[in-house]
Amino acid sequence: MPVYIRKGPLEIPNYEEQDWIKDEEGDYFLKDPDQIFDSLPQPFRMINKLVNLLFDRAWEIIEEREAAKEVAIIKIQPTVYLPTHRFQLSSVPNCIAICKSYVFVGLSKGLRVFSTLFSYSRVCSWDSIKTEIVSIWATEIGNEVFVAAVDEMGVVRLFYFYKEFLFLIKAVNEMEDISKQTTCLNLQISPKGNFIAILLQGKTN
Repeated sequence: MPVYIRKGPLEIPNYEEQDWIKDEEGDYFLKDPDQIFDSLPQPFRMINKLVNLLFDRAWEIIEEREAAKEVAIIKIQPTVYLPTHRFQLSSVPNCIAICKSYVFVGLSKGLRVFSTLFSYSRVCSWDSIKTEIVSIWATEIGNEVFVAAVDEMGVVRLFYFYKEFLFLIKAVNEMEDISKQTTCLNLQISPKGNFIAILLQGKTN
């Protein structure tokens, strides 16, 4: 294996343009002999060093900017919007729906309707000890509101809200014989309340 020995004093050469040819001829010291065919001649070695230096500096600037952004995000406090009014409920609500100036709340023992116009209080209710409302929909029909509610047994009930009174129209799929009762899987009401779509599943399906 050939041995490469550096000629001249052990000094760091100054890489200036007038020294490129001289350095190419004999002053360049190759530490690893296996890289004799991989080393770049001048001026490409100088260009390679400048590109690497530029890349390192650019990466440092990017990291500094990202760190500054993270600090700025931590310092910025999000805007907190406090509620203007609150409704007092006797039990935990399961679902809510909003239509016109009213809030319809489904509870474990029926339905509650709250007004958002002036008093922010309950205007009416539909109470049922054995009925727990889990889903509720409300849509405007002229000056009235059409309400559909589903309980924990999958029974759909239709209501009519008019002049702060809530009227039960009918229970769609309620049966005296529970073994024959169908369960509501999904329910949708058209925007103007012209029609309602109910997906039902029977016990034998």
